Amino acid sequence: MRAAHRVLLSVFTLGVVVQFFLAGLGAFRVRGGASSARFDHVWGPHRTLGNVLFIVGLLVLVAAIVARLGRVPVLLSLLLPLLVFIQSVLAGNGPAWVRAFHPVVAVVVLALAGSWTGRLWREHRVAVPAG
Repeated sequence: MRAAHRVLLSVFTLGVVVQFFLAGLGAFRVRGGASSARFDHVWGPHRTLGNVLFIVGLLVLVAAIVARLGRVPVLLSLLLPLLVFIQSVLAGNGPAWVRAFHPVVAVVVLALAGSWTGRLWREHRVAVPAG
């Protein structure tokens, strides 16, 4: 189950990278910063992947619990879907200064997931020597 956790976390991290691409794609398609409903289709893929990342984040949490990885990994795994949920709230609610935290939290999610994914793969390579 540790391998499933590591792979799910890797998929989550890759998904976050794709989210940045989709956000940039949406931003550059809108041009001019308009936020009317006529541009909702531009953000559809970004929104959909965000929902998928929430589910993958929950699967990372379940894998951490089932694999009995310990308190800290389980709490870190809980942070992922929690932050993704906060992202969905930030994106469409409150004044502009509140919504502006959406990309800031995205950087935190990428930093957390990316560093943790790298650490798990390094530990796996040490535990299973090549050759």
